[in-house]
Amino acid sequence: MSNGVTVELHFDKAALMARVEAASKKGIAAVANEALKDANYYARMDTGELIRSSLRASRLEEGELVWDTPYAKKMYYTGTPSLDVNPNASLMWGHRGFAENRAKYNRILEKVAMSEV
Repeated sequence: MSNGVTVELHFDKAALMARVEAASKKGIAAVANEALKDANYYARMDTGELIRSSLRASRLEEGELVWDTPYAKKMYYTGTPSLDVNPNASLMWGHRGFAENRAKYNRILEKVAMSEV
């Protein structure tokens, strides 16, 4: 005669995996959207086309940020940013935005995970 308690647990692994995948996709898009805003805060600006190109070319659902102008790569890595139009402009603006906001991105991912899974 046993005094223990037996618990039987069943779960739908496929449904759980689908929810995790959906949360992952939503989290990537949310972080990419915020990261693009943060990066563009530091992006170099003359006419505004560099930043506008990122709004058109980035694939937020895939977590891919793109500045799509013929001069974007050169502007990202070289020269001295003019602070006339954007006083926050810096080289490697994407890296700077990420470095300064990493904790915020982790909070966004955590919030999405808690609400979706």
